[in-house]
Amino acid sequence: MPEPLKKIVSRYYGDACRIVEHRRMRAQSLFVVEAEMRGRKVRLLGTVGRSHEVMEHSAMDLAEPERLVFPYERMMLLALALAERRESVLLLGLGGGAMLRHLEAYLPEAEITAVERDPAVIALAREHFRIRGRIVRADAEDWVAGRRAEFDAVLVDLYDSTGGASVGEGFWDDCVAALRPGGCMGVNWAGGWTGADFDGTPLQRIARVMPRLPRSFLVAERGPRGNFVQLVPTEPDFRLPSLGARLAEFARIYRLPREDRDILQRCAVSARYPPRKQKAKRGA
Repeated sequence: MPEPLKKIVSRYYGDACRIVEHRRMRAQSLFVVEAEMRGRKVRLLGTVGRSHEVMEHSAMDLAEPERLVFPYERMMLLALALAERRESVLLLGLGGGAMLRHLEAYLPEAEITAVERDPAVIALAREHFRIRGRIVRADAEDWVAGRRAEFDAVLVDLYDSTGGASVGEGFWDDCVAALRPGGCMGVNWAGGWTGADFDGTPLQRIARVMPRLPRSFLVAERGPRGNFVQLVPTEPDFRLPSLGARLAEFARIYRLPREDRDILQRCAVSARYPPRKQKAKRGA
């Protein structure tokens, strides 16, 4: 890694971090680094963008590779809790494969399809993050178009060094159409209740997406920082107060770890964006 980039990564993770690999792309630098996070040794996949901002895309606990490191990933599991069946799962966006490893460990009978367009990301996931199975190399927006009633859950996590991937409004319709009856979609949004992604840009598209996805709601850790997840259940009779019970039942059946089971205890839930007690930012 060039010395200026090495300094950026070391400043972000501390001098004790170990840079495992670096790949220079057209608009970003991909890196794999090992560092200590909350007292545990983890391996992370991240990017450094043109403005020298660091963005984390995935993490793997070196002692427990199947463990989810980031809270937003546990919130995305709620899509599985709300799905009537868990036989077929679509992951749009691979990163370091954290969700793929977790589902393979706890839902081994589920058929999981992972779609990733960047060959460098796929290569690093295979080399450093214990990803062994087939990955579909394709653009998520193109690939999901035309899919009809194939998946019980669709998890959307599409980010690079510039932030969230730019997709057309029809992408969300295609994702819902790809769900079987009683299925659920989960979408990772950076920025939390503040309404800004990692570089401070207002997430104006959320205000457009929410009305397009009836019955959807948002879950985020309490406080202004962190990611939040949008859940889109297709079950006509779903009621938000049943969310906790559905998670508890899902966790019991699949023997999920306590971190997964207890995620809602630290979260706020809202059926609108911004929540009623939050003021919308100008231009949002």
